[in-house]
This record gives sequence, C-alpha cells and structure tokens, in this order.
Amino acid sequence: MCGRISTANLLPDDISELFHVSSVPTFLQSYNVAPTLHIPAIREQNQVRSLVNFRWGLIPHWARDKQIKGSSFNARVETLTQKPFFRDSIKSKRCIVLATGFYEWQKQGDVKQPYYIYRADNEPLAFAGLWDVWVDKVTGETLESCAIITVPATHPMAEIHERMPAVLEAEFFDTWLDPEFKETHVLQDILRMPINALAMYPVSTYVSNSRNEGKRCVERFM
Repeated sequence: MCGRISTANLLPDDISELFHVSSVPTFLQSYNVAPTLHIPAIREQNQVRSLVNFRWGLIPHWARDKQIKGSSFNARVETLTQKPFFRDSIKSKRCIVLATGFYEWQKQGDVKQPYYIYRADNEPLAFAGLWDVWVDKVTGETLESCAIITVPATHPMAEIHERMPAVLEAEFFDTWLDPEFKETHVLQDILRMPINALAMYPVSTYVSNSRNEGKRCVERFM
C-alpha cells in the first residue's frame, strides 16, 4: 500500500521540464502527507497538461455524498477494471501523482519500523494515479480527488512490504496521461513492469504520527 508520501522539495522548474506543463500553481510541500490532504498531480485534458491539487482519497462521481464509506486512497492494479470505484477512471481519468518519496512500515516483532523510499537518481517520483470529479447535487460543490495505484512489491521494497505504489518511467508518461488511450490491458502491463530505480533507508517513528512535520521525518535512523 501507499499511505504516506513526501512532497517536500518538489521544484516547479523540474515539474515543468519533466511533465511539459507551462505553469505550476502552488501546492502542498510537506515531508509527511497523509490521505484526505491535497496532493499535486499531472493530468491531461483536451491535449493540455496541467498540475492539479487533488484530494487524496478517490470519491467517485456516482457517490451520493463525499463521506462515502470505503473511499480509497489506493487502487490495486489487479482490480482496476472490476471495482466500481475505479473502472470508470481507468478508461480516461488517469493522472500522475508527484512526490519526492514515500514511507512504508515493516513489522519487526512488536514494532513497526518506518522506511523512506525515493528514486536513487533524486528525480521526482511519478506515481500512476486515477482521478474523478464529484458534484454535490444540492449545493453544486465540486470535489476533485484521486487514488494512487499499487502493485506487488519488487526488490528492494519486497523486503519490507508486499505492496508498493506503481512508479512510472518517463517513457510511459504520454500513454498513461492520454485520455483517448483505452487499452486497459496495456495500461495494466505498464504498471506491472519492475522498477529498479528505488533506494530506501530506515527513519525514526517520528514520521508515524501524521501530525509531525519537517526534515526529521526523512533523517536516517540507526
């Protein structure tokens, strides 16, 4: 799974160059971002890419209200075309969630040891994501939200957890973001490709409290 990310030190110039967006609006930069907060993501509409601040935790357009039980911040690649939450979005509402790193916890006896995972080349992480728009039929309130797709973990992530976020390499950005590309089996195959660009190290349990913030979250522990 992926339940905590870092967006600290994501640079607007790097985002513009890597994802070909003309402007980068203000977004949350934090070392400890949890679900229900807003996270930066790239989407494409009418052949134009933009950076959007999505609520992390997808609320489908058909939901009666935004407090729907079971709203998901992760989407398993194996069930993208089956679960009602995701089967509409995988067809044409795909996005790339941006992060500098993410955290995962390994159970060690009675203790859960957190790890910080990032790209070894220090490039931004590009997580495959899905988005949707929910509209309140009474007030007209609009809420755009997203989920991060997860896949079976590969080395070295498999050593600490069975799942990991689906990380896209630059060669697949165009295909993933193109809302006209409908071959979902190809998209799922892209997500299952092994990623060898990740590095990780243990951090203190300070990050385990989502209210904690700052560089201490990513300081090496032990």
